[in-house]
Amino acid sequence: MRAFVAAVLRGELGEAPHDAPADLIEKMHLGPIAYKLGDLRFRDVYAASAVMAVRRTAVLGEIVGALRERAVRVALIKGVGYAGTIYPDPAERPMLDIDLLVPRRETPEAMRALAALGIRRLGSRQRRSRYYHSIEIRRGDVIVELHRAIMQHYRTDIRMGDVWRRARPDPSAGGAERLDPVDDALVCILHIARHELVVPALNYLDVSRLWARLDRTGRALLRARAAEYSVARPVAAVLSMVEHLEAGRPGRPAIAGGRLLPDADQILLGRAPPRLPQIGQKLLLTDGLQGALGLGLHYVTALVDGWRRERQA
Repeated sequence: MRAFVAAVLRGELGEAPHDAPADLIEKMHLGPIAYKLGDLRFRDVYAASAVMAVRRTAVLGEIVGALRERAVRVALIKGVGYAGTIYPDPAERPMLDIDLLVPRRETPEAMRALAALGIRRLGSRQRRSRYYHSIEIRRGDVIVELHRAIMQHYRTDIRMGDVWRRARPDPSAGGAERLDPVDDALVCILHIARHELVVPALNYLDVSRLWARLDRTGRALLRARAAEYSVARPVAAVLSMVEHLEAGRPGRPAIAGGRLLPDADQILLGRAPPRLPQIGQKLLLTDGLQGALGLGLHYVTALVDGWRRERQA
């Protein structure tokens, strides 16, 4: 499995190693890519992903159209932004949901637009808080995450106004916008960090391809932006793990305290830590005391605000 993931991340797309464990390839969401490399065990997985890509495109067009009619800005992020771009074949980039970014102040209008389409909101009390970074909604068998921010409120110094100023409309995306390439990569990296690095290997392939399309100036700008936004530690941890996976070797991120984080093999096996160690890892993947305090403040405010809104509903 190490060899397979390393070859995919390095772009050495020869014939797929048919002795790689099928269950792990599926767990890492790499089945469609394995099929394109000649592994016929994943023919049905690829076909299902292709069908789902068509469904997502239809739902996405409807949602983006409804938001743009109400002058709500919307940007494609994560998987839906990569299908058809860094993954020329959309079926190669399976995803569990559609991730969209909207400005925080425009979220109420966005929700009214979606309600008019009959889309209902999901999620726990905390997820219903205005402080939570995203809103989960469903249309048929397609789940959409409407993001107001990239990470938890108070945890970072990310200025979403900067992100929106750098975004540009994409006529091929039905009026939705695309983030600046550096911001696009930063969103992908921080998604992995928010899950304490234990995500499917497909997410690391995303980072590898987004990183590859940045030149030296772009890479330096990403690191500078990470420092400015107080996310230097999580960015360094994720990029370090990409290096381990590309090399096909075990190991943990090369950051202070990195021995407490998951190693490459735990990631390839999809082994998430128990809750208590996971909290410690969240703190380790946060820049400084201010970020750690901000993370705690986020959870308290989100829980209280979610409870209050639930009472008012």
